[in-house]
Amino acid sequence: MAARLVEHPVVARGIEYLMRTQQEHGLWDETRFTATGFPRVFYLRYHGYRKFFPLWALARYRNLTRESLTRVTAAM
Repeated sequence: MAARLVEHPVVARGIEYLMRTQQEHGLWDETRFTATGFPRVFYLRYHGYRKFFPLWALARYRNLTRESLTRVTAAM
């Protein structure tokens, strides 16, 4: 999406994955640690990652697809 390739099949698969894996409570499961620590001693987990980044990606997709619809409609 950062390259403005919103209609690329890879973007569609990513959006479908996010929508398919969202849980009933609105978040995404995160079974692994999200940051480094000291291997076999401790690991870090950023609890906000499963909240913010998937929603951010979905909102960005929505906004980019709205922009393209607006441009096409305005051009007609």
